[in-house]
Amino acid sequence: METILTSAGSSLDPDWIRAEFKRRRGHWHDDWEAMLSYSPAYVAAYLDFSVYSDEQGSISPKLRELIYVATNCSPTHMFEKGFKNHARQALDLGASPSELLSVVATVSAMGIHSYLLAAEAIAEFAPGEIVVDEPSATMVRKEHLAVFGAVLEEVQAGIKLDPKFYQCWLNFAAAPMRGPDATLSMKEAHLIALAVHAQVTQLNPVGVRQHVRAALEHGASAREVLDVCKQISSMGIHAMVFGLPIINSLTRGGV
Repeated sequence: METILTSAGSSLDPDWIRAEFKRRRGHWHDDWEAMLSYSPAYVAAYLDFSVYSDEQGSISPKLRELIYVATNCSPTHMFEKGFKNHARQALDLGASPSELLSVVATVSAMGIHSYLLAAEAIAEFAPGEIVVDEPSATMVRKEHLAVFGAVLEEVQAGIKLDPKFYQCWLNFAAAPMRGPDATLSMKEAHLIALAVHAQVTQLNPVGVRQHVRAALEHGASAREVLDVCKQISSMGIHAMVFGLPIINSLTRGGV
């Protein structure tokens, strides 16, 4: 694979890098301009890294932008500038406002893992203290199977200890994929949820495993799953987006 660094040789002309960035990423703004002033080689290397899954991968341009929308509005990140940028690009690529809202609704369901972590601990350290409604748990497992394709060990305790609560969450989590207002397929929703759980600000192994399994069950390929996670691996760039203007301000006499 020829990268921008190898094709540019030793010159790394800033104007050429800027043009390549616009061509391959579809946008350019002040953050990239500031990074270009810091190091053309850095921007060139980031460009190759960030577009690898786009150019070699299996995810459609619109879904890629919806994935970025999801990771930027995640409760562990909430990066407004990134959210606006990628929401705008998703709209330009044909996404509807309803699709954007379905993405946000999908992200809003990630909080269940607070309960799942505690349920696993209670099942281990205080077994038998909570009366189990096994018939209800059995019904909820079937409902979970329809949405996720498997009941992984990590969620068994959460279902067993309070199946009615888990059913409430399951209805909430599945809403963007069901009913007349649903705009995401099961496959799309699970790939989006996977991105949120795998992103650098979250790194939730249980969520990753659950949504990988569900995405595969609903038709995603192994390559699509990996391409989603390659795509969001570039999110570390937000450290530079955050830090560079502050450093520039401090070293130029700003506040």
